[in-house]
Amino acid sequence: MSALRARLEAALERRQVRAIDFALADWCLRHGAEPAVALGMLLVQQALGEGHACLLLGAEGPAIPGEAEFCSVAVFRTALEASALVGEPGARRPLILDGDRLYLHRYWQYEERLAQGLRTLLMQGPAGVDLAPLEPGGGLFDYGWMAPGETNWQAVAAAAALRHRFTVISGGPGTGKTYTVLRLIRLLVDAAEAAGQPLPEIRLAAPTGKAAARMMESIHRGLADLPEGARLAERLPDQASTLHRLLGLRQGSTRPRHDRGNPLTADTVVVDEASMVDLPMMAKLVDALPAGARLILLGDRYQLASVESGSVLAELCDGAGINAFSRGQREAFADLLGREAGTPSESASPLSDHVVTLRTSHRFLPESPIGRFAAAVNDGEVPAALDAAREGSGEIRLELAEETDLGRLAGVLAQAYGPLIETDDPVHALSVLDHVRLLTATRVGPAGVQAMNRRIGDMLAEAHGFDPDRPWFHGRPVIILHNDYRAGLFNGDTGICLRGSDGGLRVWFRSEEGVRALLPTSIPDHETVFAMTVHKSQGSEFDEVHLLLPPQDSPVLSRELVYTGITRARGRLTVYGPPAVLATAIARTVIRRSGLAERLDPARARGHP
Repeated sequence: MSALRARLEAALERRQVRAIDFALADWCLRHGAEPAVALGMLLVQQALGEGHACLLLGAEGPAIPGEAEFCSVAVFRTALEASALVGEPGARRPLILDGDRLYLHRYWQYEERLAQGLRTLLMQGPAGVDLAPLEPGGGLFDYGWMAPGETNWQAVAAAAALRHRFTVISGGPGTGKTYTVLRLIRLLVDAAEAAGQPLPEIRLAAPTGKAAARMMESIHRGLADLPEGARLAERLPDQASTLHRLLGLRQGSTRPRHDRGNPLTADTVVVDEASMVDLPMMAKLVDALPAGARLILLGDRYQLASVESGSVLAELCDGAGINAFSRGQREAFADLLGREAGTPSESASPLSDHVVTLRTSHRFLPESPIGRFAAAVNDGEVPAALDAAREGSGEIRLELAEETDLGRLAGVLAQAYGPLIETDDPVHALSVLDHVRLLTATRVGPAGVQAMNRRIGDMLAEAHGFDPDRPWFHGRPVIILHNDYRAGLFNGDTGICLRGSDGGLRVWFRSEEGVRALLPTSIPDHETVFAMTVHKSQGSEFDEVHLLLPPQDSPVLSRELVYTGITRARGRLTVYGPPAVLATAIARTVIRRSGLAERLDPARARGHP
């Protein structure tokens, strides 16, 4: 047994190394790799598990988790460059060394393919845009709420998407992303009809079934307020699909039906909740775009990134800056930008004209407590965030203490969920479930989702006289953990188990047609969802949110997690946890290592991690 293998086994026993990481390092050793290369394989795989696209070779050498430096950076690089398991960019080797970044071959390929596809979209010249329908009096955008001289960023975003084949529209809750896209689609349809051309083929998609359903809900609401919305509704798809379904990805396979050789049938593809889209999925999406198609990504640049590897939306937005348009775009949009047109970016990146950040929330006004809280969190201003929360006037409540009374908190949620046990109406039950939610930062531990789900379930069982240890009981809410195309259920979908008039249990889910019922035995991998993690809450909104932080600092805590949690609340928010834990979370930002930004803008290589 090699010395490295023995030390890695010890790290495995300490739970500082996952079994899959150990297995890959062991495979390298068994195939004659130098110990440093085997350790590199383990660290790359571990980095992927933490959401990074690659391992960055920094100033310090690699280390076995829990131990000191294994070797110097120079020795590490020399071993990698001499290994038959490591290749240069473009080689077919298990590991790829690209500058100071070490990749698994598959993830280097995903990043390179995505960069190539985006560069192709970015290089397509801008089209001329008729701004008249977008300006005051044009009839499409509401200017009544704006002060004189203020920029309507929704109209600017629509103009950018008309001007370019690739656009990112970023904005927080209530900033009007769907509102903007509907008016953009209206203009595309009108232009085709006026020119006597076929109507554009428009595809709507989101990363999860829940997000796709919410996208259609927003579109249906928006159509009711849009001039000639009924006419446009006839030209839109009946439903949004998951990206898995759009691309034709099947269970057990990473190869989509639609790719470069068999592209989608689409003129415009709109993807909502794009911050949740990981690197492999975004690469497959861009691969599948037909020549000349328009891609529009909607999302919140400040929200948590995908649970899987990569933070594509955040990287695109960071590379572009905040509405830092080139001189040419500012001149083209001068009538829309008003006074904003006078401050062009002198160092615009290739992305700058393609990313528009919506600045005004119509749900959280700047002076509203949650709006101020969210803005201060994004700025990393801990005192300002705490001040905004403490002045919440009932909209926000802070229960910051060294020890949270978890039993009392579980009782609050058990009381709120009591109607789930008392009703037999699935529509009412699903509405109750979406009214209030406990969000946790972690899965395990006393303040984690597993423990809190158990506490709440036990309290409901005691109050209503049922056995909480039974696999299924009347009033049990569930969340789906993996996509299941046969059942038509997707990761993040939530349902409620109710007993019918025949005495049998059924699990009810929302669908485009209303609600539908399935037998408990046909429900794919799932768990109880009185509480859920902040990560799982992405794409959801609740009237009332209880955000529970752990008693000690945790690597999962970040500014993005706090922001995502608080902006799930439509009306009321309560935050629980030690003050120092909240302050630490707000001060910490998520940094994911990737080379995407430099591939898109080599002239501005920033050494971004």
